Amino acid sequence: MAEQVEEYRSWLDPLIQKISPKLGEDFTDVQYKISVPTDSHFLSRLILVEIIANNSKEEKKVNLVVKRPSLVEAVRKMLNSDQQFHNEILFYKKYATDRTDFSRCIYADEKPPVDSVIVLENVITRYGYHLQRVKQDIPMEYAIAACKELARFHANAYAMKEQRKEEFFDIINNIREDRFHEHGDVTIVIQGTAGRAVEYLRDQSYDQRFCDKMDVLFENVYKTVIEEQLQPEEPLATLCHGDFTMNNMMFKRENGEIKTLLIDFATIRYSSPAIDISTLLCLHCAKDFDQAMLNNILKVYHDSLTQCLKEAGVDCEKYSYEAFYEDYKKKGLFGFFIASFFLVVVMNKLLINPEDLLNISVEDVVTMLCQAGGDEVSKILANMLLTLKEFGCLDHLL
Repeated sequence: MAEQVEEYRSWLDPLIQKISPKLGEDFTDVQYKISVPTDSHFLSRLILVEIIANNSKEEKKVNLVVKRPSLVEAVRKMLNSDQQFHNEILFYKKYATDRTDFSRCIYADEKPPVDSVIVLENVITRYGYHLQRVKQDIPMEYAIAACKELARFHANAYAMKEQRKEEFFDIINNIREDRFHEHGDVTIVIQGTAGRAVEYLRDQSYDQRFCDKMDVLFENVYKTVIEEQLQPEEPLATLCHGDFTMNNMMFKRENGEIKTLLIDFATIRYSSPAIDISTLLCLHCAKDFDQAMLNNILKVYHDSLTQCLKEAGVDCEKYSYEAFYEDYKKKGLFGFFIASFFLVVVMNKLLINPEDLLNISVEDVVTMLCQAGGDEVSKILANMLLTLKEFGCLDHLL
């Protein structure tokens, strides 16, 4: 640990000197303390830094989060770290400037493969936000709070698209694809796990014609479904978070209400709002996922979106509830494919350390994902698929 701290200080010393003046006139002469979270260093170098002003009459300190790519090449390749750091730096430098609804970005510099850096205000120590410990089947009040904040996020992007169109699309056109490539590992994993629900339904003697149709549809799921799901369609295409999971948002109670703060913008994309909504619901509300819940969440989301659009001076005519409902029917299957391989992780059914994944072939990973959780997970995925079928998400595909 001591050697690790010394390695960090070798590049933190000049970084702290560079950013300290940005913190205020009291921070021209500083000292700092560092700590390293034990649960996140595998994916990136994440360091918590407390900067203390030496010359201030009163004790003044600022808590920051410093993110850098992993030093392990295999990890960077698995995560597409170059693309992800590019996207997050783009977000903070071009989109989130002067915004108060995100962590304040103190400094960001793009120097792949290992020297890129993002320095953010620590919203846990400053504002009292926290990660929600419950990830599986979250309380509905948290799902509602998350979707309200997501609606605000999407609405702000709609407003920028209409009011500062050239600037908006300059950002959009600079986003780099970080996950979905026809022959990439994520695509291979989705292809290998998508049929798990159908196999379970077939074993339960469910409608064999339906199962046969789904098998055909899923023969090349990237070409037949994923590409279409990700394709932006106007006018509802917006800036999406891209990985709208409970790990990428923080919460706090204020005046009896839950406030949500979105974090980690490495996977932003220009696509349908259903991409984000369906990811949250299929991963974190899986057991209770039914049409009533889906209708309720869409209504809450749209009410919040409409309010935010009006506040921004945007005409809401083309952003009707009916338009979003139909869009979800076309794009809402996306979250199911994410859940097909990642729900077992959310439910703590995959009994392997993340580091060990580096030593396993993607084909073996697929086998593990398909078996993890047994019938319990398979049944949840099958019910999810049938709910989406009843909602109309398969109508344009079958």
